[in-house]
Amino acid sequence: MNRDDNWKNWIPLYLKGGCIEWGYMGRERFVEPFCQETLQKLAAKPFNQLFRRQSNLAALLELSISDNALPLSGIVFHMSRCGSTLVAQALAALPNSVVLSEPEPFDKLLQWLIASQIPNEAALLRGLICAMGQPRRTEDRLLFLKTDCWHICHIDRILSAFPGVPWLFLYRDPIEVLVSQQRRPASYLIPGALARHGLYPPVDLISQPLEHSAWVLKRVLRDAAEAMMRHPGGILLNYHELPLALETRLAEHFSLNLGNIEIAGLRQAGTLDTKNPYRLFQPDSEDKHADADADLHAMATHWLGEAYAELERMRSTNNCNVQVGG
Repeated sequence: MNRDDNWKNWIPLYLKGGCIEWGYMGRERFVEPFCQETLQKLAAKPFNQLFRRQSNLAALLELSISDNALPLSGIVFHMSRCGSTLVAQALAALPNSVVLSEPEPFDKLLQWLIASQIPNEAALLRGLICAMGQPRRTEDRLLFLKTDCWHICHIDRILSAFPGVPWLFLYRDPIEVLVSQQRRPASYLIPGALARHGLYPPVDLISQPLEHSAWVLKRVLRDAAEAMMRHPGGILLNYHELPLALETRLAEHFSLNLGNIEIAGLRQAGTLDTKNPYRLFQPDSEDKHADADADLHAMATHWLGEAYAELERMRSTNNCNVQVGG
């Protein structure tokens, strides 16, 4: 028996009080746009209500050298509201992939590592991804992680756990992102919501949620630019390159072996509304620019203009180098 057979087909549902609550997943797969949707359904199953298992973090150390887990094939960092769910759904459409889209247990473990001096943090992060990324089908070969947007601020810690794994940072015109936040604010952009990740906004932004959003996004873009200079193996991808980049730049960077079936899956994913797969995708960039008033333009320029321009400069330079080198 392998050392990790004890947890085969079980998955961390959530982390609480220094412990891990495990549920039985069996052959079920992550098919919803976000991991948490699948985990909530698993937690509600009668079997997992009655026979849920619990462990301490030591179980993750065993799983970090698991014989059952898939090796991580790529990491998607992003700005939020920028097409990252499309990228995740496209990768999930590959016939041999497992995609972990913003898994809440991963975020919780990062919070614990930030708050405490827990030893073996790289092994713990690997163990958690191994536990969540077990193959569910005999053909599963590839494993991808889409982080939460603020996780780019912890890229040093994450990449130290997964050295050599290719990664990308996806971003979008700040006007379009801020309009999206204005229409439908994300809970994590409420002032103070990211304190457990070491993000403390200026006091004068506490009562200004949208401007606080711009401040958070500035930090995200700035850290992405710095990560590109510190860590090899990363590329920058702008939203306006999608969906074509799925089968070109992204496929090349993540070493995807695309045949006709795989390309068809990527293209199909690019035609659907990622939040509602029963609807076709409708471009909304022009609509969002039309909704942006003078104050929002000024906010975007003040907080995000310089950081966005720097990423665009870096992306252009990198693309030119790739073309010359190729």
